[in-house]
Amino acid sequence: MKNDSIVGTYDYVSWENRHESGAITYPLGPDAIGVISYSPDGFVFVHIMANNRNKHSLSDLFSGKNYEIKNSATTHISCCGTYEIIENEIIHHVSVSSEQRRNWEFKNGNLMLSAQVLQVGNEKVGAYLIWKRAKSRT
Repeated sequence: MKNDSIVGTYDYVSWENRHESGAITYPLGPDAIGVISYSPDGFVFVHIMANNRNKHSLSDLFSGKNYEIKNSATTHISCCGTYEIIENEIIHHVSVSSEQRRNWEFKNGNLMLSAQVLQVGNEKVGAYLIWKRAKSRT
């Protein structure tokens, strides 16, 4: 199903994981940054990273100390692929990962994506990502 209302680019607002216990955590910190974009031809890309990440001590992005490499891998999420919309669900068919199904809605002018309840460790967690439409840069 085509839904042109979602087409566009959005700036990251927040990502909350809401735990069964009532705790709320921010996987990449409360001040993470990012962008998601849905194109009219059916492609999606998303980048989210912790704000103020530590830089590698070397300028070579493919080398570094073990803790630098681990930090890079655990403070950034990036994926791309195609998407389709079925009613209130958006499915990201990610090129290098399994598909991602999210509920979607516009709430208070923002795009809200939420994941079905996920098992994280010994607890069930609901993931909620909020995006605001990016202002045109042209």
